[in-house]
Amino acid sequence: MIFGKPRQFLLFAALTLLLSLLAAPVAAQTPCDSNEGRLADIHSREQLKAYVHCAAQHIEAVGWEQAAQDFETSAWMDGDVYLFAGTLQGDIFFVAGSGLAAGTNLWDLQDSEGVWSTRELARIASDFGEGFAYYRFTSRETGRDEPKLSYIMTLERDGEPAGLGAGYHPRDTHGSCSPEVVRASLVYTERDVERFVTCAEHHLRQRGLQAIHEFNTDPRWKAGPTYLFLFDLEELFTLVNAGQPQLVGTVRDAAAYAPDQVPGAPETRRILASHDDGYVYYTFRNPATEEEGRKIAYFRRLLLDGRSYYIGSGLYVPADDCRNLPLARDIDTRDEMQQYVRCAQDLVDERGDLAWDLFLNHPQWIGGSAYIFVLDELCRQLVYPLDYERQQGDEPRCDLRDAAGNLPNQDILATARSEVGEGWVEYLWLNPASDEVETKHSFIVGGTLNGEHVSIGAGLYESQMQS
Repeated sequence: MIFGKPRQFLLFAALTLLLSLLAAPVAAQTPCDSNEGRLADIHSREQLKAYVHCAAQHIEAVGWEQAAQDFETSAWMDGDVYLFAGTLQGDIFFVAGSGLAAGTNLWDLQDSEGVWSTRELARIASDFGEGFAYYRFTSRETGRDEPKLSYIMTLERDGEPAGLGAGYHPRDTHGSCSPEVVRASLVYTERDVERFVTCAEHHLRQRGLQAIHEFNTDPRWKAGPTYLFLFDLEELFTLVNAGQPQLVGTVRDAAAYAPDQVPGAPETRRILASHDDGYVYYTFRNPATEEEGRKIAYFRRLLLDGRSYYIGSGLYVPADDCRNLPLARDIDTRDEMQQYVRCAQDLVDERGDLAWDLFLNHPQWIGGSAYIFVLDELCRQLVYPLDYERQQGDEPRCDLRDAAGNLPNQDILATARSEVGEGWVEYLWLNPASDEVETKHSFIVGGTLNGEHVSIGAGLYESQMQS
């Protein structure tokens, strides 16, 4: 009978499969699984809302007590993105990563602009069930008072209404586009270039014509391979092109980028005819290396005095092994460490000492106990982010001894200058994550900077190394 009715059979099979999927445990696949390890990249209300709703599902699955413990782990907490919960009267159940005791009352918490943030969150949760709150708060990452956007929703705890929420600090709003956070020398990923261009748009709206001069001259807006361009969208007339100033004043209505023959400006205009922003992909000469490389240009449409323009910037794409590199804090194998240091060498080859800003401030290059260091021919520190044993003055440091009396800088220099030009060096060093002296295994690669030999390295501590 079933074989005589194939359509009914297929419908029955489809319904059975759907019911089996609905019956599967919620924890098997959740909205924030894709964010694990990258929660700090949350930068939209939709992403934030999905993250909090995922946490609510986790509470329902394992209970409040277990969930509160889980929310203290890296799978749920990343820099400025963390979960909080409490009663609608301001008594907290937890604020992940804060160390605040359960029961602490935050009802009288007031920000630098006079906003009673806890009361505002409670009001939204109580009266509307869910929503977004806007206030200022100290960023865990920067230590500065910055704008914060939080989402809160209501759910039950022991039969009483409770609030569960999380927030993030926007990095590309007009109130958070400080040079300390957004500048050309820190552009390394697609997210970086989006922030950079959006902040440039805010700057243009605030500064007017003065901003055009700054885009061409200020190192905040022009550094190494990163610079801004600004076009009249209707005629494709070039107003700013800090990387190719000879093109300012020209019309780019037929410009094609060799060797791809991608018509950059016309293609941008085509995309912006129906989108507010976008990307164009092409091959182009990198002004930092004078070589052609893969480039991504991000651009945004804007309206000034009734006329349409677009502003954008480009990103030279690293080799695939470097583009897919884990964040510094997530590196825990020797293979990952080797690739991390080799990619740092590539960055020094491309940007020279402009790479230092990335090594010292970008999460791709510094985080947890992982960081890049660079020594010159006399073992002097060109890049070293930690206060421990940081060089004072300009004296050679090849006689530096570790806790066991060994001479690690001499070993580092010898490894970088060896025939193969790379290798591992072992010594005792302070782990910034544990504040304990541990055995450290550093991978070293030799390179050049301004014609001089340098040693580039980074290491793994025994306590963090995976097999």
